Amino acid sequence: MRKLPFYLTKSRFKTALECPTKLFYTDKENIYANKKSEDEFLMALAEGGFQVGELAKLYFPDGYDVKPLAYDESLAETAQQLKNHKIAIYEAAIQFDQFFIRVDVLNKNGSDVELVEVKAKSFDPADPDFTYKRSSFIRPGWRPYLFDVAFQTWVTQQAFPEWNITPYLMMADKTKVASVDGLNQLFRIRVVESDSGRKECEYIGTKDQELGDEILTKVDVTEYVEQIWDGKSVPDDKRLGDELLPFADRARKYAKYYKEDIKLGTPIGTHCKDCEFRTEAGSALQSGYEECWKEQVGSHFSVDEPHIFDIWDNRDKETLLHNKIYLIRDMKDGYSFSGKRGPRKDLQVLKVQNNDESEFIDPDLFLEMDRWTFPLHFIDFETSMVAIPFYAGKRPYEQLAFQFSCHTYYDTGSVTHSEWISAEAGEFPNYDFVKALKTVLDQDEGTVFRYAAHENTVLNQIRKQMIDEGNSELDELIDWIPTITIIDKDEPPPERAMVDMLQLVQNYYYQKDMGGSNSLKSVLPTIMNHSAFIKNKYAQPMGYGTHLRGEIVWQNNNNNGKAVDPYKLLPPLFEGIDISSDTYLDGKGLIRDGGAAMMAYMLLQFSDLDSDIRKRIVKGLLKYCELDTLAMVLLYEHWKSLSESKYPC
Repeated sequence: MRKLPFYLTKSRFKTALECPTKLFYTDKENIYANKKSEDEFLMALAEGGFQVGELAKLYFPDGYDVKPLAYDESLAETAQQLKNHKIAIYEAAIQFDQFFIRVDVLNKNGSDVELVEVKAKSFDPADPDFTYKRSSFIRPGWRPYLFDVAFQTWVTQQAFPEWNITPYLMMADKTKVASVDGLNQLFRIRVVESDSGRKECEYIGTKDQELGDEILTKVDVTEYVEQIWDGKSVPDDKRLGDELLPFADRARKYAKYYKEDIKLGTPIGTHCKDCEFRTEAGSALQSGYEECWKEQVGSHFSVDEPHIFDIWDNRDKETLLHNKIYLIRDMKDGYSFSGKRGPRKDLQVLKVQNNDESEFIDPDLFLEMDRWTFPLHFIDFETSMVAIPFYAGKRPYEQLAFQFSCHTYYDTGSVTHSEWISAEAGEFPNYDFVKALKTVLDQDEGTVFRYAAHENTVLNQIRKQMIDEGNSELDELIDWIPTITIIDKDEPPPERAMVDMLQLVQNYYYQKDMGGSNSLKSVLPTIMNHSAFIKNKYAQPMGYGTHLRGEIVWQNNNNNGKAVDPYKLLPPLFEGIDISSDTYLDGKGLIRDGGAAMMAYMLLQFSDLDSDIRKRIVKGLLKYCELDTLAMVLLYEHWKSLSESKYPC
């Protein structure tokens, strides 16, 4: 069960805003599964949240850092420092009644107090966009941040009514430019040796370290905090349930129910789709999500059956829930989705209801394939966008492209592989990245493939960087990028514009095992389990590739007779390396998604990284990216085999 005392903290208040019922499941790690803690940690790493918080402290020099995690100790230390007339306190602990908060920065000058909440979010002072253009209501994307500050300000005002408090958000200003190299590398994540194994960010620079121009901006959000307190953050006709309560009453209600461990009955709705209290297969923990649905829908409800939430791009969720339709099998015959994507969604429903395992493939796909020019190039990029720039002259969240993989498929069926990576610390990669990519793709006029819009977006962002730099030596690359990318959607695409395989999947291909996902990570296992061609070819050691040559990609899962997901065959990035004290990755050292790859790149930017560790990280990155483009090749080969079987020459 939970540990005393039963305070409502800012994170618990945020959880309650998402869904009050979640308060009952919160902080019961031994009872209920909770995916959010790990996800939020990895997200904070990927976006640079830990580093931004530490950098913000340096903007308030000579402050006092309240280190203790224990409530009583941190409150006592904060109270001692508040005796100073003028003081900046980092992680100031404040308690009122059943409420407890830690303020990122509390800047006190007598009774005038700045309450500063630091966020790794980009901000443009010229276009604050806190509210809608045509109304004063707060935009949904800003509500979690502003409600967080509103809660902290309210608790602090209750605890210290004599203070004049001004609330601020401090964020990465995307109009600012880093004026020194290596700013990001001054901050390291380390695992604290304790029972909790908590992570924290450590500033490794000296007290007199040159930080250059400030890249974080402090924004006064008083008017939005007061708007939230007054219940004017959203239109009256959009306020439901607890949103109708005055702010203080709402906070007190959540504090009471959390303390008394009472479950608030929140009606099921679209907010349930992203509930973190779900279990993985084989988990001994309970599922709060399943518990809620069975209590409100009935014990017959099964989380193992396809849900209406699983339907791709389902814009009808609220209507279906209103009509008490929760599972795809319960959708009535004749129900049809509207819009351009409607037929594809209807197809998914039909496949589920009929338990139809067959693949759907629109013959128009084969017409598309006939237009492609050999050799075919399948490309994938690994990129990084962090709040604190690695290099001077760059802005927060400016795009960095540090790696690509390219598989080239010839009309003879032979395949070659090319790759590029920037592995050394301190090297701005973008222009060399494009130069290397051009070298690979300019050897012929073959069709180029991407999966989703990312590669197109990245190349356009790098092109803008080149143009802004005004270096004539980059003109050739500036002129080349538009030959394979779409610059303006309103203009005709170039003759060699990259083909998006994601759109091909969405338009022409579906199999029930994909569920509502069209991602390559979902499509790959599907084709491996339904393609005799892929099984026959890749159950043998790979005859091509760089780091995957000789590997057996199609391996049988003895538990269910299906193919093992190839991404799960990748070894941990830090296998055999002690990463207990210093890492940007999760404790398992896994590199199976772009976020982990981005964090690995961060680690490579430390010049003092052991050379052996650097080599192992680079090898892991190269294997991962190579598998991404190999997956695209497998998808193409599967479609090609279907084409040949249906339309033999």
